[in-house]
Amino acid sequence: MQMIQIMDNFNIKGSIIHAQEYGNGHINKTYLVRTTENERFILQQINTSIFKKPKEVMENIELVTMHIRKKCVKNGHKDCSRLALEIVSTKDKKNYIKSRDSYWRLYRFIEGAKTYETIENPNHFYEAGKAVGLFQKQLADFPIKKLNITIPDFHDTPKRYDKFVDIANKDEFNRGLDIFNEIKFIFDRKKDMALIMDGIKARKIPIRVTHNDTKLNNIMFDEKTDEAICIIDLDTVMPGSVLFDFGDAIRIGASTAEEDEKDLSKVKLDLNLFRKFTEGFLEILKNDLKKEEINLLVDSAKIITLECGMRFLTDYLAGDKYFKINYEEHNLDRARTQIKLVQEIEEKYSQMQEIVHSIINKK
Repeated sequence: MQMIQIMDNFNIKGSIIHAQEYGNGHINKTYLVRTTENERFILQQINTSIFKKPKEVMENIELVTMHIRKKCVKNGHKDCSRLALEIVSTKDKKNYIKSRDSYWRLYRFIEGAKTYETIENPNHFYEAGKAVGLFQKQLADFPIKKLNITIPDFHDTPKRYDKFVDIANKDEFNRGLDIFNEIKFIFDRKKDMALIMDGIKARKIPIRVTHNDTKLNNIMFDEKTDEAICIIDLDTVMPGSVLFDFGDAIRIGASTAEEDEKDLSKVKLDLNLFRKFTEGFLEILKNDLKKEEINLLVDSAKIITLECGMRFLTDYLAGDKYFKINYEEHNLDRARTQIKLVQEIEEKYSQMQEIVHSIINKK
């Protein structure tokens, strides 16, 4: 009944006839809704314990998607409806509704498209690289000062480390002793965490519009051609570094296993997938990146993977308050896959650097 009342606030034709939970997101509650007009929509309840400024989140999403769509129209693209999320406005012309203490938004469903949890074909990751690069390209002239900082210090890895240390020292749920090795792994890599933030502070790495959560299942692919169409899940769009987006994409897409794989022998960093993504990414952005950004591409994969593992471990030690879990040690399993990937990147660091520079130097 509540969902029907919520949908009645949006500017759509017909009425809701079916709704079901949709996707594998860790944060928001997501539903696929069908109406009597045979239209489909994505209805989401924004998790305000994570996104404490839902109004500002929606402002960012609307600004960015409108910018991409206008550029698409200007360039004469045939179907701009599939190149960026389309927010469905409410009947009073807002981009969200508040129902009691809940915030809800509605997107038009992108028909004929799908997402992948893991790479099924190496070309998917090449396409993903192009999509992340194109997202940067499309927003290169966006007036960045218009964006709200919705989650301060989201990819500030040193500050994430400070929080991790604080939570680990408190060990409120008495979980620390059993994961001594994982905690030590994070502690031992403190010196590696500041490269990107130091570059930003020194103004050697520019601030750009960044997605900040470019995992594979946030990229939509055409069901027929398998070409990447657009990037979704824009809640974390903020000013940041392109290195955040590159590193996070490699973290999830170049892994040979899912994010919560328990058998760590299955978790590898696939160099061919790394090459594929980097080729697609640099095909779009090769001439737009600064030398300092290019030199830190491989490091960004390590830093963002380390950061994500640290976040999962922090949440586990804090009692699983941030990420949705399906069982008690879910966040611990997630953290362990990230730690294994960091080890893989460290072992293959030189090879990854060679791949980047071979692509850069290719005529």
